[in-house]
Amino acid sequence: MQTSELKDELKKGLSALQTLRDEVRVKLHLASMDIKDQWAKLEPQLEKAEHAAGEATETSRAAVSDAVERLKKLRDSLL
Repeated sequence: MQTSELKDELKKGLSALQTLRDEVRVKLHLASMDIKDQWAKLEPQLEKAEHAAGEATETSRAAVSDAVERLKKLRDSLL
């Protein structure tokens, strides 16, 4: 994968990550303590993925992709 394609994919992943983070934050106001505990464990991982994305490597792409999937699962559990 070329660097420009990787950067584009990372931008898309980060955008999805930020949108999902905002959705989860809104829903957390109504969430139970269990969900809040899950969020407390997940949020630092999201920040690490965002930071890693600045490196534009395959590892950072995988970290962002994993963070997006984990955040989607948490969001879906709030529905």
